Amino acid sequence: MDSNLLCADRVIKALPIALRQVLQVAVYDTVGSTNDVLREKKGQAALHGAVVIADQQTEGRGRRGRRWCSPAGANLYCSMGWRFSGSLEMLTGLSLAVGAMVAEQIKTHLGVDLQLKWPNDLYHNERKLGGILVEVLGDEAGGQSVVIGFGLNVNMPEEEGASIERPWTDLGSAVGAEVDRHALAGAVVAGIAQGLAQFAESGFAHWHAVWRHRDYLLGRSIVLDGTPPISGIACGVNDCGALLVESAAGRVAIAGGEASLLEIGPAS
Repeated sequence: MDSNLLCADRVIKALPIALRQVLQVAVYDTVGSTNDVLREKKGQAALHGAVVIADQQTEGRGRRGRRWCSPAGANLYCSMGWRFSGSLEMLTGLSLAVGAMVAEQIKTHLGVDLQLKWPNDLYHNERKLGGILVEVLGDEAGGQSVVIGFGLNVNMPEEEGASIERPWTDLGSAVGAEVDRHALAGAVVAGIAQGLAQFAESGFAHWHAVWRHRDYLLGRSIVLDGTPPISGIACGVNDCGALLVESAAGRVAIAGGEASLLEIGPAS
Protein backbone atom coordinates (compact mmCIF):
# COMPACT_ATOMS: atom_id res chain seq x y z
CA MET A 1 0.00 0.00 0.00
CA ASP A 2 1.18 3.53 -0.79
CA SER A 3 2.36 4.95 2.54
CA ASN A 4 0.91 8.34 1.58
CA LEU A 5 -2.63 6.95 1.38
CA LEU A 6 -5.01 6.91 4.30
CA CYS A 7 -5.97 3.61 5.93
CA ALA A 8 -9.26 3.02 7.76
CA ASP A 9 -7.66 0.80 10.42
CA ARG A 10 -5.17 3.52 11.35
CA VAL A 11 -7.90 6.16 11.56
CA ILE A 12 -9.99 3.89 13.79
CA LYS A 13 -7.00 3.24 16.06
CA ALA A 14 -6.62 7.01 16.43
CA LEU A 15 -10.18 7.29 17.79
CA PRO A 16 -10.94 7.06 21.51
CA ILE A 17 -11.85 3.48 22.41
CA ALA A 18 -15.40 4.50 23.33
CA LEU A 19 -16.06 5.69 19.77
CA ARG A 20 -14.55 2.82 17.82
CA GLN A 21 -17.76 0.80 17.92
CA VAL A 22 -20.03 3.83 17.60
CA LEU A 23 -18.64 5.29 14.38
CA GLN A 24 -18.43 3.37 11.11
CA VAL A 25 -15.33 4.63 9.31
CA ALA A 26 -14.79 4.02 5.60
CA VAL A 27 -11.77 5.31 3.69
CA TYR A 28 -11.72 5.64 -0.10
CA ASP A 29 -8.84 6.38 -2.44
CA THR A 30 -11.04 8.59 -4.64
CA VAL A 31 -14.66 9.75 -4.53
CA GLY A 32 -16.60 12.48 -6.24
CA SER A 33 -17.52 14.08 -2.91
CA THR A 34 -17.52 12.59 0.59
CA ASN A 35 -20.79 14.40 1.30
CA ASP A 36 -22.39 12.80 -1.75
CA VAL A 37 -21.35 9.31 -0.62
CA LEU A 38 -23.30 9.82 2.60
CA ARG A 39 -26.22 11.57 0.93
CA GLU A 40 -26.90 8.25 -0.80
CA LYS A 41 -27.66 6.80 2.64
CA LYS A 42 -30.57 9.20 3.16
CA GLY A 43 -33.36 7.48 5.05
CA GLN A 44 -31.11 4.65 6.25
CA ALA A 45 -30.31 3.99 9.89
CA ALA A 46 -26.73 3.40 8.78
CA LEU A 47 -26.30 7.13 8.11
CA HIS A 48 -26.01 7.96 11.82
CA GLY A 49 -22.36 7.70 12.85
CA ALA A 50 -21.15 6.87 9.35
CA VAL A 51 -17.82 8.52 8.51
CA VAL A 52 -16.43 8.76 4.99
CA ILE A 53 -12.86 9.90 4.39
CA ALA A 54 -11.22 10.20 0.99
CA ASP A 55 -7.65 10.67 -0.17
CA GLN A 56 -8.93 12.57 -3.16
CA GLN A 57 -12.18 14.19 -4.32
CA THR A 58 -12.90 14.76 -7.98
CA GLU A 59 -15.98 16.90 -7.31
CA GLY A 60 -15.23 18.39 -3.91
CA ARG A 61 -17.34 21.45 -3.16
CA GLY A 62 -17.87 24.14 -0.61
CA ARG A 63 -20.77 26.51 -0.04
CA ARG A 64 -22.78 27.58 -3.09
CA GLY A 65 -21.31 24.70 -5.07
CA ARG A 66 -17.83 26.20 -5.27
CA ARG A 67 -15.09 23.78 -6.23
CA TRP A 68 -12.90 22.63 -3.33
CA CYS A 69 -9.31 21.86 -4.35
CA SER A 70 -8.88 18.19 -3.34
CA PRO A 71 -5.54 16.72 -4.48
CA ALA A 72 -4.59 13.16 -3.55
CA GLY A 73 -2.55 12.13 -0.52
CA ALA A 74 -2.17 15.59 0.98
CA ASN A 75 -5.21 16.85 2.87
CA LEU A 76 -8.22 15.65 4.83
CA TYR A 77 -11.64 15.37 3.20
CA CYS A 78 -14.23 13.90 5.53
CA SER A 79 -17.98 13.69 6.04
CA MET A 80 -20.05 12.38 8.94
CA GLY A 81 -23.70 11.42 9.02
CA TRP A 82 -25.77 12.27 12.09
CA ARG A 83 -29.39 12.16 13.11
CA PHE A 84 -30.99 14.56 15.56
CA SER A 85 -34.37 14.12 17.18
CA GLY A 86 -36.43 17.27 16.99
CA SER A 87 -37.37 19.96 14.52
CA LEU A 88 -35.35 21.69 11.83
CA GLU A 89 -35.06 24.77 14.04
CA MET A 90 -32.85 22.89 16.49
CA LEU A 91 -30.13 22.78 13.83
CA THR A 92 -29.75 26.57 13.84
CA GLY A 93 -26.07 27.42 14.11
CA LEU A 94 -24.88 23.84 13.50
CA SER A 95 -22.37 24.81 10.82
CA LEU A 96 -20.81 27.41 13.11
CA ALA A 97 -20.71 24.97 16.01
CA VAL A 98 -18.93 22.36 13.89
CA GLY A 99 -16.33 24.96 12.92
CA ALA A 100 -15.74 25.63 16.61
CA MET A 101 -15.45 21.89 17.30
CA VAL A 102 -12.85 21.46 14.57
CA ALA A 103 -10.84 24.50 15.69
CA GLU A 104 -10.80 23.33 19.30
CA GLN A 105 -9.60 19.86 18.33
CA ILE A 106 -6.82 21.24 16.15
CA LYS A 107 -5.69 23.45 19.02
CA THR A 108 -5.63 20.44 21.36
CA HIS A 109 -4.00 18.09 18.86
CA LEU A 110 -1.48 20.37 17.15
CA GLY A 111 -1.36 23.54 19.23
CA VAL A 112 -2.48 25.62 16.25
CA ASP A 113 -4.95 28.45 16.88
CA LEU A 114 -7.41 28.83 14.03
CA GLN A 115 -9.89 31.62 13.46
CA LEU A 116 -13.47 31.14 12.32
CA LYS A 117 -14.81 33.25 9.46
CA TRP A 118 -18.59 33.44 9.34
CA PRO A 119 -20.29 31.33 8.35
CA ASN A 120 -18.10 28.31 7.66
CA ASP A 121 -14.41 28.96 6.96
CA LEU A 122 -11.29 28.16 8.99
CA TYR A 123 -8.41 30.64 8.80
CA HIS A 124 -4.82 30.86 10.03
CA ASN A 125 -2.69 33.98 9.70
CA GLU A 126 -5.15 35.64 7.31
CA ARG A 127 -5.22 32.63 4.99
CA LYS A 128 -7.92 30.03 4.45
CA LEU A 129 -7.07 26.61 5.82
CA GLY A 130 -10.37 24.75 5.70
CA GLY A 131 -14.11 24.84 5.49
CA ILE A 132 -17.34 23.25 6.70
CA LEU A 133 -20.32 22.14 4.60
CA VAL A 134 -23.47 20.98 6.43
CA GLU A 135 -26.33 19.58 4.36
CA VAL A 136 -29.72 18.79 5.89
CA LEU A 137 -31.33 15.75 4.29
CA GLY A 138 -34.82 16.33 5.62
CA ASP A 139 -37.36 15.40 8.25
CA GLU A 140 -37.54 11.67 8.88
CA ALA A 141 -39.86 10.18 11.51
CA GLY A 142 -39.74 13.27 13.67
CA GLY A 143 -36.00 13.89 13.39
CA GLN A 144 -33.41 15.54 11.19
CA SER A 145 -30.64 13.75 9.30
CA VAL A 146 -27.60 15.78 8.31
CA VAL A 147 -24.33 15.26 6.52
CA ILE A 148 -21.45 17.24 7.98
CA GLY A 149 -18.47 17.67 5.69
CA PHE A 150 -15.15 19.32 6.37
CA GLY A 151 -12.03 19.85 4.34
CA LEU A 152 -8.66 20.74 5.84
CA ASN A 153 -5.47 21.66 4.04
CA VAL A 154 -2.93 19.48 5.82
CA ASN A 155 0.23 18.91 3.77
CA MET A 156 -0.74 20.78 0.60
CA PRO A 157 1.98 20.91 -2.10
CA GLU A 158 2.54 24.43 -3.42
CA GLU A 159 1.97 23.32 -7.00
CA GLU A 160 -1.39 21.77 -6.12
CA GLY A 161 -2.59 24.99 -4.55
CA ALA A 162 -1.54 27.19 -7.45
CA SER A 163 -5.07 27.18 -8.88
CA ILE A 164 -6.68 28.40 -5.65
CA GLU A 165 -7.77 32.01 -6.14
CA ARG A 166 -7.69 33.20 -2.54
CA PRO A 167 -4.69 33.13 -0.15
CA TRP A 168 -4.42 29.70 1.50
CA THR A 169 -2.29 27.84 3.99
CA ASP A 170 -2.07 24.38 5.55
CA LEU A 171 -1.47 22.78 8.93
CA GLY A 172 1.98 21.56 7.92
CA SER A 173 3.05 25.17 7.38
CA ALA A 174 1.52 26.18 10.71
CA VAL A 175 3.50 23.58 12.70
CA GLY A 176 6.59 23.56 10.49
CA ALA A 177 6.46 19.82 9.85
CA GLU A 178 4.45 17.19 8.02
CA VAL A 179 1.24 16.36 9.88
CA ASP A 180 0.09 12.76 10.45
CA ARG A 181 -3.28 12.68 8.72
CA HIS A 182 -4.42 9.49 10.49
CA ALA A 183 -3.94 10.98 13.95
CA LEU A 184 -5.49 14.26 12.82
CA ALA A 185 -8.53 12.50 11.33
CA GLY A 186 -9.07 10.53 14.52
CA ALA A 187 -8.83 13.63 16.70
CA VAL A 188 -11.14 15.81 14.60
CA VAL A 189 -13.75 13.10 13.95
CA ALA A 190 -13.84 12.31 17.67
CA GLY A 191 -14.20 15.98 18.54
CA ILE A 192 -17.12 16.40 16.16
CA ALA A 193 -18.90 13.25 17.36
CA GLN A 194 -18.57 14.32 20.99
CA GLY A 195 -19.51 17.89 20.12
CA LEU A 196 -22.66 16.85 18.26
CA ALA A 197 -23.92 15.09 21.36
CA GLN A 198 -23.47 18.37 23.25
CA PHE A 199 -25.11 20.33 20.42
CA ALA A 200 -28.18 18.09 20.65
CA GLU A 201 -28.54 19.17 24.28
CA SER A 202 -27.82 22.89 24.12
CA GLY A 203 -27.51 23.98 20.48
CA PHE A 204 -25.12 26.68 19.33
CA ALA A 205 -25.31 28.53 22.65
CA HIS A 206 -22.75 26.10 24.11
CA TRP A 207 -20.26 27.06 21.37
CA HIS A 208 -20.97 30.79 21.30
CA ALA A 209 -18.04 31.77 23.54
CA VAL A 210 -15.63 29.58 21.56
CA TRP A 211 -16.78 31.21 18.34
CA ARG A 212 -16.38 34.72 19.75
CA HIS A 213 -12.84 33.91 20.92
CA ARG A 214 -11.92 32.76 17.40
CA ASP A 215 -14.06 35.22 15.39
CA TYR A 216 -12.04 36.30 12.34
CA LEU A 217 -14.39 39.15 11.42
CA LEU A 218 -15.01 40.63 14.87
CA GLY A 219 -14.45 44.38 14.87
CA ARG A 220 -13.53 44.53 11.20
CA SER A 221 -15.10 46.46 8.34
CA ILE A 222 -17.02 44.08 6.08
CA VAL A 223 -19.45 43.98 3.20
CA LEU A 224 -22.13 41.31 2.83
CA ASP A 225 -23.31 40.22 -0.58
CA GLY A 226 -26.93 40.87 -1.41
CA THR A 227 -29.22 43.31 -3.16
CA PRO A 228 -28.35 45.80 -1.94
CA PRO A 229 -25.08 44.78 -0.25
CA ILE A 230 -24.73 45.63 3.45
CA SER A 231 -21.55 47.17 4.82
CA GLY A 232 -20.55 47.90 8.39
CA ILE A 233 -18.58 46.62 11.36
CA ALA A 234 -18.85 42.95 12.32
CA CYS A 235 -19.99 42.68 15.95
CA GLY A 236 -19.90 38.92 16.43
CA VAL A 237 -22.74 36.42 16.18
CA ASN A 238 -25.87 35.87 18.25
CA ASP A 239 -27.03 32.65 19.91
CA CYS A 240 -28.65 31.57 16.64
CA GLY A 241 -25.39 31.97 14.72
CA ALA A 242 -26.53 35.05 12.80
CA LEU A 243 -23.84 37.63 12.02
CA LEU A 244 -24.33 40.94 13.81
CA VAL A 245 -23.38 44.00 11.76
CA GLU A 246 -23.37 47.63 12.84
CA SER A 247 -24.44 49.33 9.62
CA ALA A 248 -25.48 52.86 8.70
CA ALA A 249 -29.07 51.79 9.40
CA GLY A 250 -28.24 50.37 12.82
CA ARG A 251 -27.38 46.91 14.09
CA VAL A 252 -28.74 44.08 11.97
CA ALA A 253 -28.60 40.28 12.28
CA ILE A 254 -27.75 38.44 9.06
CA ALA A 255 -28.79 34.78 8.93
CA GLY A 256 -27.15 33.85 5.63
CA GLY A 257 -24.82 35.13 2.97
CA GLU A 258 -21.14 35.78 2.54
CA ALA A 259 -18.99 38.45 4.16
CA SER A 260 -15.84 39.99 2.71
CA LEU A 261 -13.34 42.26 4.42
CA LEU A 262 -13.10 45.90 3.43
CA GLU A 263 -9.65 46.13 4.99
CA ILE A 264 -6.34 44.34 5.01
CA GLY A 265 -4.72 43.79 8.35
CA PRO A 266 -5.09 42.07 11.72
CA ALA A 267 -8.40 42.03 13.53
CA SER A 268 -8.87 44.74 16.13
